[in-house]
Amino acid sequence: MGIRHDVEEGLEKYEITKIDGQPGDEELNKLTKELTNALGSVATGLGGGEHGHVGLIVEESEYMTFSRGMAKYVVPKNPKAYPENPGTDAAKREKQVAEHKAKIAQYETHLGCESWARRKIVAAIDDEWLAELESETMGFNHRSPKDMLKHLRSVGGTLDHMDVTELFSNLQKAWDGIEPPAAFFARGDKYERQLEKAGQAKNSELRLAFALATFEASGEFEPALRDWEAKKKSDKTFAKFRVYMQQEFGKHHKHNKTTAKSVGHGIANSVTDKQAEELDQIEAQSFVLAEFANSINEQNTKQFKEMMELFKKALDSKDSPKPGNQNGGGGGKPKKKCPHCGLMVYHKPEKCFELEANADKRPAHWKSVNST
Repeated sequence: MGIRHDVEEGLEKYEITKIDGQPGDEELNKLTKELTNALGSVATGLGGGEHGHVGLIVEESEYMTFSRGMAKYVVPKNPKAYPENPGTDAAKREKQVAEHKAKIAQYETHLGCESWARRKIVAAIDDEWLAELESETMGFNHRSPKDMLKHLRSVGGTLDHMDVTELFSNLQKAWDGIEPPAAFFARGDKYERQLEKAGQAKNSELRLAFALATFEASGEFEPALRDWEAKKKSDKTFAKFRVYMQQEFGKHHKHNKTTAKSVGHGIANSVTDKQAEELDQIEAQSFVLAEFANSINEQNTKQFKEMMELFKKALDSKDSPKPGNQNGGGGGKPKKKCPHCGLMVYHKPEKCFELEANADKRPAHWKSVNST
């Protein structure tokens, strides 16, 4: 079908999110990012040759900041069907023809990318927000994708005082105690970029103050924050603080995993006098819970210990036999070391889940102690 058709067909695998209602700044940023992600995949020598056809969407001044040698994305001209003024020398004429074919391929590829981007913008936006650009005869075919996005930002994507207030509020939202600080800071960067568009300059001192306040309020990094305060003033910048907190979070996370493992084994050893079949099940559940706790990536120590307390209470519920209760199945008999799993337990050696003979009795998610 031709180069242009093949290019458009190849880009159809990229999904563009539909925007319902008035397109705001954040929605248009996402639309632009999705379009550039697709257009950047189609190779070209235009604009320095490093970013595909992204220049169809991104403004020239911004494009030049990341292109090689500050190259501009120049829209190619129609090279027409045949090379102009072909020479009489056969070798030169052959070279001219080859160069002309390359220009045709470049031009057709550009048109395919432009047509695809134009169609995707129209499909993503409700009609009323593009109606002003539409021609009764040409539709949107005479409009460039870049001009269409510029129009959308002028009619719907500008930030008013309510948007600015909301962005400042979002910038001050507290850390949730779970996500990595890197994600917390990245989200703040996004809000800051939007505020810049509204004329609000970056303020790293304010970002640092917000960050210190929220991490201090969490109560999770008291020693680390004391060490931070002891640093030289020249070292206490926002850029250095975000790196410092991510490193401390990594250390904190490793400590939590160790704590989770030790608490899990503590539960297994705190189970009191049970009937044989009940005890086998509870011990297995304890091991499963400990394994689950070790897999929790972002949980903090306080929250985990609270979960452990709830589990202990469940074990000590009214349906569980109590120590010293003569009707409770054991009257406080001591634990014995199992020769198969090597743990101090109540179950009989022949009932140990480590034995293949008991494989059909193992609860779901059971893991051998030899697998850790």
